[in-house]
Amino acid sequence: MSEAEKFVLEMSAEEVAAEPVQAFNSSELQAQLQQLKDEATKLGSKIDSLYSSVFVGVELLPPAVRTQGEADHKAASEAESAAALQSQLAEALPDPSRLTEAGFGELGRTAPKLLAALIKAKEQANPAGWLAFQTEVSALKLQRSRLEREAADVAAVLEEAERRQRLAAGYDEYEEAGKAWDASQAASAAPGQARQTVKVVLITGFESFNVDLYKKAAVALARACPGFSLRVFSDRDLGLRRAEVEAALAGADVFFASLLFDFDQVEWLRARVERVPVRLIFESSLELMECTQVGGFKMAPGGKSKGPPPAVKKVLSLFGSGREEDKMVGYLSFLKVGPKLLKFLPGQKVRDLRTWLTSYAYWNQGGLDNVVSMFLYLAKECFGLEAADAKPGEVIETPATGCLHPAHPGYFAGPAEYMRWYEREGPVRDPAAPTVGILLYRKHVITEQPYIAQLIECMEANGLRPLPIFINGVEAHTVVRDQLTTTHEQALLRSGGQTSPSLSRDAVLVDAVVNTVGFPLVGGPAGTMEGGRQSEIAKAILGAKNVPYVVAAPLLIQDMASWVRDGIGGLQSVVLYSLPELDGAIDTVPLGGLVGDNIFLVPERVTRLASRLQKWVALRRTPPQERKLAILVYGFPPGVGATGTAALLNVPKSLERLLETLRAEGYDLGEVSDSLEGAGEAIVTALKMQEDQRAIAEGAAGILKRGAGPAEQYGARAAAADVDPKQLRAMLTYPPEWGPSEWGPIPFLPDNDILVQRLEKQWGELGKYQGISTSARGSSVVSGIQLGNVWIGVQPLLGVEGDPMRLLFERDLTPHPQYAAFYKWLQHDFNASAVLHLGMHGTVEWLPGVQLGNTGFSWSDVLLGDLPNVYVYACNNPSESIIAKRRGYGTIVSYNVPPYGRAGLYKQLAELKALLAEYRESPEANEALKGPVLELLASAGLQEDCPFEEQQAAAPGQEARVLGAEDADSISTEAFAEYASRVYQYLQVVENRIFSEGLHVLGQPPPPDQAAQYLAGKRGPYFGDDLPPEAAEVVAAAPAGES
Repeated sequence: MSEAEKFVLEMSAEEVAAEPVQAFNSSELQAQLQQLKDEATKLGSKIDSLYSSVFVGVELLPPAVRTQGEADHKAASEAESAAALQSQLAEALPDPSRLTEAGFGELGRTAPKLLAALIKAKEQANPAGWLAFQTEVSALKLQRSRLEREAADVAAVLEEAERRQRLAAGYDEYEEAGKAWDASQAASAAPGQARQTVKVVLITGFESFNVDLYKKAAVALARACPGFSLRVFSDRDLGLRRAEVEAALAGADVFFASLLFDFDQVEWLRARVERVPVRLIFESSLELMECTQVGGFKMAPGGKSKGPPPAVKKVLSLFGSGREEDKMVGYLSFLKVGPKLLKFLPGQKVRDLRTWLTSYAYWNQGGLDNVVSMFLYLAKECFGLEAADAKPGEVIETPATGCLHPAHPGYFAGPAEYMRWYEREGPVRDPAAPTVGILLYRKHVITEQPYIAQLIECMEANGLRPLPIFINGVEAHTVVRDQLTTTHEQALLRSGGQTSPSLSRDAVLVDAVVNTVGFPLVGGPAGTMEGGRQSEIAKAILGAKNVPYVVAAPLLIQDMASWVRDGIGGLQSVVLYSLPELDGAIDTVPLGGLVGDNIFLVPERVTRLASRLQKWVALRRTPPQERKLAILVYGFPPGVGATGTAALLNVPKSLERLLETLRAEGYDLGEVSDSLEGAGEAIVTALKMQEDQRAIAEGAAGILKRGAGPAEQYGARAAAADVDPKQLRAMLTYPPEWGPSEWGPIPFLPDNDILVQRLEKQWGELGKYQGISTSARGSSVVSGIQLGNVWIGVQPLLGVEGDPMRLLFERDLTPHPQYAAFYKWLQHDFNASAVLHLGMHGTVEWLPGVQLGNTGFSWSDVLLGDLPNVYVYACNNPSESIIAKRRGYGTIVSYNVPPYGRAGLYKQLAELKALLAEYRESPEANEALKGPVLELLASAGLQEDCPFEEQQAAAPGQEARVLGAEDADSISTEAFAEYASRVYQYLQVVENRIFSEGLHVLGQPPPPDQAAQYLAGKRGPYFGDDLPPEAAEVVAAAPAGES
């Protein structure tokens, strides 16, 4: 076992926080790493030597003249072409014996035709030699890749070990500094005298990555000011070390907290910090921030005074744009100059407010020096404790917002300045490359979190031009609104449409916006000053831009291991999914998570994000006539004629309306007929024809041979393909060179064929599988109906008996091979620009994987890949549509449910109700009605629904008693009257039960009579009698779009 493997086995995620790291032999790891590098270098030299000999003596000769008649102009032209290539070869490769692997690759990039001719000449001159060269080089490259992967593993372990040792050394200093906490006595000083000791409890939430920085500050403070003690905790300690946190709070003079939002944690803290004299809570939940208190300044409204003094309110009102949603941004502007302005306002409360503002300025600017100065300042201002040789320094400022790039020192003032630099010196200068605005959390930038540079470089490696903009969080909407623009917004401006009046003249054109902060776009973590959400304002901003808005971020509450194991949950899901979705965010991709207190990326997830962005941008840029669209309908349950159905939706008619709209929008539907009336049913019939097992056994040829049946008269044709096991294996296999550089520090390093392994574990070896939609030759058959660039198919069956939704909860299960081949074929062979799932609902979003927060092993992520997914879903089922949105990357387009009405009672039941009403008026006088009531009950089949039970319930072990007409005389009047009342109440429930009438047709408004049912009347479920009938009729009769 290697030193790296030994270290990994011994390493625990909590060791750093609990005890010093045991010493390890770094010299052996260094030696192992160097040995691997040396071996890889030797293999590289061997590969270069093979390249240096393979083309020696190879000449690009003109083709031999085959007959006398061929010695003509064509032969002469070919000879000239060969001679020209030979000349180019002499210039590009004057000495073939000096060719290397890198030179071969460069020749392929700069002169691909020349290289192809050279390879062809080598194959013709010495086919056996060329084959031997390829075989040997491939084997050596595989060996080198393995060595490089091992070297990367060892380097990662070595780096982590050294980091832990550094942390351990720092941890010992922090523990030593913490001894002063236990030794000090927090006694109140006499009036006019300074305190000798000050104890501070600091708890971080979303900035747990700063725990190490705060511990360094605690060490520095203990040295500079011996009476000052700082205890540092993260929000996770509120669960793991709650008793220790509680004991520390009991003896604290100052409570400092930041970025805490969990409701249970907030409530627990609120009950325990009330007795702490000084409380500073920044950018946390409003309930916790209300606990803020510095002297006479309190954040919570109290008594007759609300908030800051009137003079301060007046000063504060001068900052910001005046818009409600911009108040927090104006507030941050005030924070920068507020302490200086407040010098000139009288009163102790103003002084206390100035203390709070100055403390916030120190914390907001970040960095070790600012944090140390903040606590020195608090000790002096609040407790009179001063260090002889350490004074609080001036706030060291960094910009509130700006742009950055790892290849450029310092910051750019804004997007316009950044883009001018990037177009000159940026790594991706192709003007056609999509430009993506990336909102970064400023705290991460000023603390130089390594993941930021990695994120930017990974986006560039995937062909995107990143525009990284750092913000505090609350300015996200102003940056997007004022500093970024789009082609859509510029078109609005030219046509006089409504856009933001504050849009900057030098706003930068972007193709998408990625928010790595999470939370709402307006207000970010803090929200507005009133604490109200501004989702409508966010929608207006994003609607004007009309480009993909994606929230994708590393997890800052949850660690990497729990995400990969259990998925995202709790507050992390609210921050990353729930709140941004209200603004209109799509395609959320978790990019990494915490390992200890440090943030790490999973580059494979960044690649997934980048590929989805590329596809969305390509969809926008591609003219409609060139877009290729895959439309999927459903056929569940199988074998009962359910193909082409969906809940509450008329799929054939909706399909017709959809095709008509696509044609009107310019999509290529091939030689489609002028009239599409009946095309929907014809296409569904054609799709059912393709379910014939005899045709499937023959493979794609069998499907094509049977044609498209009745759909052919509308210009449709059958389309089919065979995906053989080798192709499917390649589609599901990650690149062989992938290692820690791609997967990051997830809890395990997957094999590149991990998906194939899991598939074969359940379904057997791919090459031998003969199952669902598989041909006799073992290929997965993918079939559908095609009209030009529009392909229509039936989503494959899950192939799991019983409850198919258990796929979500049994992660060892996988979709069957043809299911995987189906979606992969859409991406790789059909090359779909987008996929549209028509109706509620399909199954791809329910495939195995973590329940929330797709990883590279979640099957819904694997199969949908980079495909934009437009999901047409019923509006009355948000709980399941949100699964389609989150797990299936669905952009939800809701369709209305059919008009609802009251069920009412048909003739037999209406007659029964009337008889019961008459009987109940006078049971003694209407004894003769008991027989007819029981006869009607029997003929209506209601006896089992309403059994007669004299004592309200049958005796244990006995069936409920059912009455017949012959039992009328044997039942007492009192018992039958009670029974009649129960049956009458049951009929009232049935009569008023709501049900849907018919099926909805996509894009087709209901006729006036059905629209009226939505609104009012005795049968209307929404307003009942609250809406006057006249108003309902006017609204229902209004033309579409005018109501």
